[in-house]
Amino acid sequence: MSGVEFLFGAGALILGIGVGLVHFALLRAGTDAMLLESKALKAIVLTVLRFGLTIGILVGCARLGAVPLLAAALGIGIGRMLTLRRARSA
Repeated sequence: MSGVEFLFGAGALILGIGVGLVHFALLRAGTDAMLLESKALKAIVLTVLRFGLTIGILVGCARLGAVPLLAAALGIGIGRMLTLRRARSA
């Protein structure tokens, strides 16, 4: 692995963690909007925003290569884990 691939991978991992945190925060907000507030339109907008952000980042990382794509996907998984850990402790 070259130095550039390593830097892209490390950046993609950090970006993936951030995207994962935002993705699952928006999932929580959309679920709350639908179930607690009965605001279906808000839930739909949050869902479209959540998927658009996640897909856009993953496509961008895929264009950089396999290492950034896999690192970003790993970062999203780490973001999920952190979000679930925070929710369980609350």
